[in-house]
Amino acid sequence: MRKLILLIAFITITSCSNNATEMVNSMEGYWNIETVTLPDGTEREFPFSNHMDHFEIEGSMGVKNRVSPTYDGQFVNYGSPVPFTWETVDGKVVLTFKDGEGRHQQTLKKCNESTLVLLHENGTEYIYKAHENAQE
Repeated sequence: MRKLILLIAFITITSCSNNATEMVNSMEGYWNIETVTLPDGTEREFPFSNHMDHFEIEGSMGVKNRVSPTYDGQFVNYGSPVPFTWETVDGKVVLTFKDGEGRHQQTLKKCNESTLVLLHENGTEYIYKAHENAQE
């Protein structure tokens, strides 16, 4: 019986870790902010923005860049890249960003091929949609 319980616990932990890794790896790419919901429930939509976030992931580390598309289909970085790490805490994927001397955390609520949802530690929720390149 004890072996069965240990086996079930191991499978649960491993599958949660794999799901978290898959979800984080799905973040890689270009994302447009679609909606921001503030802690008080106020919602702001962004039907068009010339700026987006680009996430690069390698293992448990990543970098977030602010970019703008150019007319030839390329992207221009602006601002400084913001490095982050990710880990699973109490079954949730937590991203810890370090920007200069500042640090903040965001919880990855959802990520698939079309939607990314991040919850900032201050309660602000960011809903992104995957960038669709018009030249594709």
